[in-house]
Amino acid sequence: MSNHKQQTLALASLLQSTALVHQLASTGQCDSLGNRASLGSIVNQSDKIEDIFRSPEDLQIGLDSLKTILDSKTKSVQNIMLYAISLINLEKKLMKQSQLLTKISSEIEYINKQEFFEIHHANSIARLAELYKNTLGSLNPTIMVKGEQIYLSNQHTANNIRALLLAGIRAVSLWKSLGGKTWHLVLNKKKTLQTVHSLEA
Repeated sequence: MSNHKQQTLALASLLQSTALVHQLASTGQCDSLGNRASLGSIVNQSDKIEDIFRSPEDLQIGLDSLKTILDSKTKSVQNIMLYAISLINLEKKLMKQSQLLTKISSEIEYINKQEFFEIHHANSIARLAELYKNTLGSLNPTIMVKGEQIYLSNQHTANNIRALLLAGIRAVSLWKSLGGKTWHLVLNKKKTLQTVHSLEA
């Protein structure tokens, strides 16, 4: 798999996380397959995107979001893009906080050793949400998720949103490790769009 294709998939995984956050905040529900794949990426410590997401279907929400953003920045994806940019900036700050990085690594390692719950189980999601809150949630500026208060005030929905934001941070780290840079979003727009279409073929 070419490096640019891997970068595109990693970028799609970031946008999938933020698209699912937007779905949850707006409707209280999100795509279950995408949610499971994104949450699973947190505990999968492989540095190969194809080991984390086994098929394009796992990233369908992310690929669709990326295609929409590249085709035209419509209002429907405004929040999705805003959250993605915020996560890119947040990850940059996290990389300077060695204590937080150690805490995140230790907790993920602990969760990986637990055999009681699958990653998408409510207890696992709550644990990931708590990890996000105690680490990335302490960095400024915090990410303000916009949506319907009835859904945002629901504890399980709020936990899922925080867990997905953690998945987004994982996606940013993976994207950067593959050579992804913010300016690629503008200068490589046409090439990235072609890659997205080829993945869907």
